[in-house]
Amino acid sequence: MVLLLFSSIAFCQTTFQKTFPDIDKYVDSIMKDWNLPGVALGIVYKDQLIYGKGYGFRDVEQKLPVKSTTLFPIASNTKLLTATAAVMLAEEGNLSLDKPVRTYMPSLTFSNDELNAKVTIRDMLSHRTGLPRYDGIWAGTDMTRKEAISKVVYMKPQLGFRDGYIYNNMMYAAAGAVMENVTGKSWEELIREKIFIPLQMTASVFTTGDTKKSGDYSIAYFEPDSTRRLLPKKYEAQTDALGPAGTIKSSVEDMSHWMIAQLNNGMYNGKQVISAKAIKETITPNTIADKEGKYDELSNSLYALGRIIQTYKGYKIVSHTGSIDGFYSSLLFVPGQSLGVFMVHNGSAGGNLRSVMALPVVDKLLGLSNTPWSQRYLEEYKKEKENNKRAEDSIKATKVNSTTPSHSLLSYVGNYTSLLYGKIKIELVNNALLMTFRQVQNPLIHFHYDQFLVNPEGTDMPRFRLSFSTNNKGEVDKITMMGNDQAEVFEKK
Repeated sequence: MVLLLFSSIAFCQTTFQKTFPDIDKYVDSIMKDWNLPGVALGIVYKDQLIYGKGYGFRDVEQKLPVKSTTLFPIASNTKLLTATAAVMLAEEGNLSLDKPVRTYMPSLTFSNDELNAKVTIRDMLSHRTGLPRYDGIWAGTDMTRKEAISKVVYMKPQLGFRDGYIYNNMMYAAAGAVMENVTGKSWEELIREKIFIPLQMTASVFTTGDTKKSGDYSIAYFEPDSTRRLLPKKYEAQTDALGPAGTIKSSVEDMSHWMIAQLNNGMYNGKQVISAKAIKETITPNTIADKEGKYDELSNSLYALGRIIQTYKGYKIVSHTGSIDGFYSSLLFVPGQSLGVFMVHNGSAGGNLRSVMALPVVDKLLGLSNTPWSQRYLEEYKKEKENNKRAEDSIKATKVNSTTPSHSLLSYVGNYTSLLYGKIKIELVNNALLMTFRQVQNPLIHFHYDQFLVNPEGTDMPRFRLSFSTNNKGEVDKITMMGNDQAEVFEKK
């Protein structure tokens, strides 16, 4: 029986190995089509990494290749580790997933009485609180995690409690803070102690500084214009405040250990690192993430704890993606076939591909019909770019030429604050307005009247539109900041 078992495993691995050249061709094709500098791929079968490979460059300028040991931010694929640690703490009796979260952290305050009385860890980890993202709280901030979590009280619901799904990084950051509160240990210490060390994920880290110390890490790139040339991204939105929602950096080699534990009910190297019950808890759906489904091959998606559950061509798949600062990852499991696929790349243009980039690998491994996922999403991406260009042009068309600010430039100088997002400092330097926000300085480019633009096209910096307004005395006293997040008002102090 043992011989038959090993013969079966060997046969499957040999079958999978025959698909590797086709998988290489697929990766080469998406790198070309999406202008990706580098890709890392890991395939796990049962309890082994059967294919780990790097493609292209982690550093284009230095011609440094991607390897299976190269560190990449896995971004929101961090969430499953946070959710797993929360379940482990629940098993140890430190907390309950289903009691009001303020039982464990009274200082965590929401904007209304219902949320204060009812929100649980499970709600936060399942994206069903009804609160919108408010990513502007943590992006690029120098706030501590505790300071960022104190802003939760200002987050206004967009849906009723448990009325639907809204993806929310801040709720994961807050859940991590609760875990810190009940254990007296940092979230980083908990993940290292409960997951990294027992799974021998020795290369995985939490900070950009530690990533660079490794010497084997990737740089992210973006396209500043339509020529397809690539420039390294300089702006970093990811901060320690984000933590439990997305700050882990890992490699194909290290992630394979995590994948092996997931595929083997928490077992790794003969040891029960995570209980089988905990694995099952994270894979049990809690809310509907997508009620309709986009394509026939994929069912609508359900969200569990840090995981999305779907069917794909008759197979149950469990997946999640990650996106931060020009890095995009996909972690996908086919539990019934004991298969796991991890992919990550370093090109901003390929961000749209992240949710489906592992599916062609699954098609080839399981001998399924070919679906042109990359071509489908490339067409969508091109349409999206066209729509964005039209939207950009329509905004430019509203510009009233030959206007000037209503006040002298000195009148706009000062400190403006928002309860949610902190401080904007406006200075007058060499007869031009300069804005400092989140430790980044940018000149204000006059649009018309009292509106200014921050960061022109062709940069990797976040773009904003600032509108100054006045009080009853005619004095400049407010800024309304409009960007990708909710518009926010900053009052002059």
